[in-house]
Formats: sequence, structure tokens, C-alpha cells
Amino acid sequence: MTTMLPQLSCVKQPGADLAPTSKRPPPSLVRARARASSCSSNLAILSGHSHRSHHHVKTLCAAASSARSLQGISRKNINQDTKLRTDKFFELEMSVRESELDKYGVVNHVIYCAYIDNAREEFLTSLGISTASVVCAGNAMALSELNLKYLTPLRRGAKFVVRVRLVQIKGARIFFEQLIETLPDHELVLEATATAVCLNKDHRPTRVFPEMSSKLQQFFSSQD
Repeated sequence: MTTMLPQLSCVKQPGADLAPTSKRPPPSLVRARARASSCSSNLAILSGHSHRSHHHVKTLCAAASSARSLQGISRKNINQDTKLRTDKFFELEMSVRESELDKYGVVNHVIYCAYIDNAREEFLTSLGISTASVVCAGNAMALSELNLKYLTPLRRGAKFVVRVRLVQIKGARIFFEQLIETLPDHELVLEATATAVCLNKDHRPTRVFPEMSSKLQQFFSSQD
């Protein structure tokens, strides 16, 4: 059930070894160096534009320059002074419906995905960030990765709570930890990790929306 976003590839520049007795580099190396210098200059110019232009660069001309550029994008998303709490969760209480059971009388395994998706959406809505507001701004969100570990099944009529915790915000991605526990005894039913990706109007990854990043970090760093 795991999907991965495509990774940017780095194109290494051609090179040549000079003979020890050579006083002047061969013409092929001169041309290669000129192309590398031109590509690096173009990348530097693109990096000075608005944040969206980072995601339209078609060719990365130097591995080192590419790494520095991507690291710069990631650092802009994270407030280094913000320490996220590991003990704070958003919680949504739910109950099993008859239509969610399989032929064995327990919740069908695919239904758990709907439970944790619903909890994340309700959490964002509670912060004032609804799906409608994201769409109206010309943006979108998608789930790039979801990992589930089933521990015990939910049965007919069971009450349970879905818990959501922010783990990290990095670049275009938001990393969540989610748990499902029975009520009232809090027996652990499922453990999950989810990665959500922010997309621009062209459905290309873009930095996590500033308002969303700010509200998420504020919620999970506060002492309330």
C-alpha cells in the first residue's frame, strides 16, 4: 500500500584527466567546463525566484549544488526553535458501523485507512484548514505514503479513538503518526505512519503551505 513520490535525479558533469605534461587542457574539457558553469549559473538564477519556481527546474547540473538547494528549501519550512511534543495527540472518537464488517464479523482491513484519513481531515478542519480552503487557494494535498501495522481487530459495535500526532514537517511533506485504540480500555488496535504532500495548481510538490505549517507546529508545541 506504499507509494513513493519520484525523486529528483542529479546529472553529473563529464570530466577528463589531464596528462602530467599537459600545459593546456584539451578542447573537450574546456567545453565541458563551460557547460557546467553555464548550468550552475542558470540554477542559481532560478533559486532566487519565488518558492514555486524551485519545483519547475527540469535539470540539476551539479550534485553538490542540487543538495544545497534542496536543503535550503527544507530549512525554510522548519522553525528551528519549535520543539514538537511527543505526548500530544489530536483525538477523534468513533464507533464501528455494520457496513464496515467483513464476513468474519470484524472490521475489514481497508476500512482502517478511512478511519485514519477521516481523523487527519477532522484535525486540519479543527485548525481552520479545510479541504475547501486548500482547493480555493488553487492547491491540493495527497498521501504519498501510508504504513499500517494491525495488532487486534475491531468488532461489531466497538467504540474506539483515532489519535493523530505531527512528527515532522520537511520540504513539501508532513509526517504523521496515528494510533487506533479501543474505548474505554485503550487497547492498541493499529499503528500507522502517514506522509502527506502539499501540491501546487499543477499538482507538483510545493513547500508546505505557510499557514498550515504554522498552525500545526503551534498546536503540537503548546502546553495546552
